[in-house]
Amino acid sequence: MTKRLGSLFLVVAMLFICAVPAYADTANRLSESSVTVEPGKSVTLSAYEGSSAASGIIWMSANESIATVDGYGKVTGVSVGRTTVRAIFPSGDTKTCTVLVSNGSSAVLNGIDVSRRQGSINWAAVKNAGYSFVIMKCSYGSDSFNQVDPMFETYYQGAVQNGLKVGAYHYSYAMNVQEASREADVCLNTLKGRHLDYPVFYDVEGGNTDQGSAKNQQTLSTDTLGQMVQTFCSKIQQAGYKTGVYSYKDFYIKHLTSPLVSQYDTWIAQTGVSQPNFNYPYTMWQYGQRTVPGVPGVPGGSDACDVDYSYVDYSGTSSGGSTTPTQPETPTQTGLDRTTFLCDTSAYTFGTGSKYTYKITTLDTYPPTAVSSNPSAVRVSGPTKTTNGFLFTIYNVGPGSAKITTTAGDGRSVSFTATGTGTSASVPGSSSSGSTLPCDTSSYTFQPGSSVYYYKIWSSASSAPKAVSSNPSAVAVSYSKKLNDGYLYKIQNIGSGTAVITTTASDGSAASFTAVGTSASGIVSDTPFYFTMKKGSAYQFRFTGTKGLSYRFACAGSGTVVKPVALKKIGNSYFYKITAAEKGCVGIYSGGHRVCVVTVH
Repeated sequence: MTKRLGSLFLVVAMLFICAVPAYADTANRLSESSVTVEPGKSVTLSAYEGSSAASGIIWMSANESIATVDGYGKVTGVSVGRTTVRAIFPSGDTKTCTVLVSNGSSAVLNGIDVSRRQGSINWAAVKNAGYSFVIMKCSYGSDSFNQVDPMFETYYQGAVQNGLKVGAYHYSYAMNVQEASREADVCLNTLKGRHLDYPVFYDVEGGNTDQGSAKNQQTLSTDTLGQMVQTFCSKIQQAGYKTGVYSYKDFYIKHLTSPLVSQYDTWIAQTGVSQPNFNYPYTMWQYGQRTVPGVPGVPGGSDACDVDYSYVDYSGTSSGGSTTPTQPETPTQTGLDRTTFLCDTSAYTFGTGSKYTYKITTLDTYPPTAVSSNPSAVRVSGPTKTTNGFLFTIYNVGPGSAKITTTAGDGRSVSFTATGTGTSASVPGSSSSGSTLPCDTSSYTFQPGSSVYYYKIWSSASSAPKAVSSNPSAVAVSYSKKLNDGYLYKIQNIGSGTAVITTTASDGSAASFTAVGTSASGIVSDTPFYFTMKKGSAYQFRFTGTKGLSYRFACAGSGTVVKPVALKKIGNSYFYKITAAEKGCVGIYSGGHRVCVVTVH
């Protein structure tokens, strides 16, 4: 009887189990929670809804100067550092992946930074606790060569003897370029040619705010601080040391935004966060204070020590080896990133020479364009590719001044004034009958709601002169038609900004005027106005609008060329994802304003 009851219970139990419905795994997830990639290399993340591939995902990178992500989840390393990629599902659910961009190593190096306040340190205990490098304060200010951290030499010897990699920092009180130069002298006098593995960092974080404005670096302009940083760091480089800039996040983003600063490696400080809320490249991060074995701490205060991550093994081959002081003929330029766009010339006046060459320093592969505001005085030609940039040549055509503007493909630009004398013997492309084309426009400013303007060039030439804009993201120019006595051209208001419109004939004669665009739609795009996609591909725009206003976006036509996939609003930004369905050309619109023209091939 017992056996029969047991058998009956087993059958009922099996029937109950079989009756329970099976539910598929519907949890949203990413293929990876963390990835490591080298600068210039890529890795692709996949998004899943349960076991099925998800569609309509909006991808975002928290810091595009570290790594970018496209509409397919393809993550590309830009510069050394750490950031987060977010995937937003159609339901609004968000999943994240930590991205480490490192030069050939998946390891993040642990280190500390110290000054005399830490007291006597047991360096063997520090090494055994897993720390591999130390950045130590060596000097401060510029009043005297005696402004040395009293523990620097002791720390240096102890760290080196116990196998830790070493670097140094100088705390700045400088208020001008001259004082920054003297600070470099004080720092180098303290180092006295010692071997360093890590850079010499220029610690710029406010100076001495206790002395009021006299030594408060917060009162200085970003241009002055940039010149100070370049003065100090270039002098350190000339002595053969690697160099970089240290500051805390808030000070950096308010005061150290000059490109003269970003050309150097950045050691950023921000504590209490999982990663820096910092939209610039960085190679080291001071992430907090911890109790470190062997470090007694501050007498009468905290026993915590500053702790750091390094995403670059400065002592390894990936960074060119450790530093042995030398005296190179020219400073070594390091720390370039994809935002760098610098000109080596601030002004130039011709004597009797006919030409002068200037350099644009950039990592861009797409050649920039250059225009002269007054080609009858100074012409410009180029570019020619060179190491870390491009070369342009300006020519002495006639008397007068010209603004030479060089513009990157994404709209970044630099300008300088060149003054011609017209005393050179021969200038390529110059006109023997005069260098000015007659034009009916000397300047033009678009008014809100206005998007098109036409100007006329008087010319008897059989071929139409060529027209270019120095800033097509603000004002674009195109040929319209031939007239009985010349040619007609059209300029379009693309966005806010100023552009020099230059029209040049085949004999070198030219006309230029300034056009000012206004952002009629109030929308700023991260994508060029004229944009090309490959059939079957996807792309994600980032449109940023005016705070407090709402926007809608749409593809022109019936969706046969480009189809919308997803739209997500975060803050003032709209992430609009599309796919290229068929070959053709179509506009992207917001509120009746065209914000992009997409060509599918």
